[in-house]
Amino acid sequence: MITNAGRDPRTIARNIPGILNAIFPGLTPGIVSFYNKLAIDCAVIVVPAEAIQASELQKSLLFELAFAVGEQRVLGNNPTWGECVATATDRQSRFFDAISPSEISENDQRIALRVADNLVTMVKQVATDCDSAYGAAPVIPGFRWIASGTGDFFAGSTLIEVKCIAGNFSAADYRQVAMYWLLSYAAAVETGNYEWRSCVLMNPRTGKLVNIHFDEFIHLTGGGRSKVEILQAFAATLTDIQKF
Repeated sequence: MITNAGRDPRTIARNIPGILNAIFPGLTPGIVSFYNKLAIDCAVIVVPAEAIQASELQKSLLFELAFAVGEQRVLGNNPTWGECVATATDRQSRFFDAISPSEISENDQRIALRVADNLVTMVKQVATDCDSAYGAAPVIPGFRWIASGTGDFFAGSTLIEVKCIAGNFSAADYRQVAMYWLLSYAAAVETGNYEWRSCVLMNPRTGKLVNIHFDEFIHLTGGGRSKVEILQAFAATLTDIQKF
């Protein structure tokens, strides 16, 4: 059973892989490896592993805090630590039992600021490469019983998703952006609005990013089906799940 809380596109894509595995049968470990090998190193300062190991915060909260700082700076704001801690804790509480820390150590502040600065630099680089305006929290439309949600950032028709991880991007990361494209395409068919044309998976912790052009991605992973056929298969799958 999928509860209302579990109907957001991020949760479905990451926690129920069978749905998208059937829609994108070509999204294999080999394809994930192929894209990860195309990762670009950006001109930013990588966060030392030793500093992260010395963090007094849970790693997920540490990087959620860094994201909150970076998000506000991308928007041109200068937030306080208290505001960013509140935002990070609230976001973490949607998926985990998050407890707001009473204070942020100097080391954790340095890490959060470094990741945030890297994030701002990388988002602006993507926007420059796209020759497009950038912003935060793009709407991810819902479809059938899947709720709407928000992405991380965008630059024109390029979706930007941020993952502060130690290693390479995972199959779940690629499923997530595939879901976001599919929902945008479904909305485009219904409303005439644009779909996401491309995506960037971005890691401000390591300075790596991967560019994904969705037409190529669909060709590689869609099992030979057209966009329309993929959407039809997706709609049928959601109907079958709803009946169950």
